[in-house]
Amino acid sequence: MNKVLLSLLFSAFILTGISFAQAPVPAEAPVAPAAATMKPAHHMMHNPEIHKAIRKLRGAKEDLEKAAHDFGGHKAKAIAAINGAIAELQAAIDFEKSK
Repeated sequence: MNKVLLSLLFSAFILTGISFAQAPVPAEAPVAPAAATMKPAHHMMHNPEIHKAIRKLRGAKEDLEKAAHDFGGHKAKAIAAINGAIAELQAAIDFEKSK
C-alpha cells in the first residue's frame, strides 16, 4: 500500500510539472502585437491539459481519502501536497484569465 501511496503522490507532482511545460516558440514565429492591445486566444483560456490534471489530482485525492490507514502521517501529507498542486493549477488558470 505504501508503494501505491508513493506512486499517487509522485504522479501528482509529475502531472503538475507536465502541465506547466511549454513548447519552445519556433524561430519563424511572427512578432506579436503589444500585450495591452491583445486579448488572450481562446485556446490559452481553455487549457484542457490543466483541467485534466486537476481532475486526475482530485481522483487521486479521493482514493487516498478512502484508504484505511494513515501510513504514519504520510497520507495526510500526500493529500496536502495534492491540495497544493490543485491550488497552483487553479492559479495558473486564473492567471491566464486575467490577461
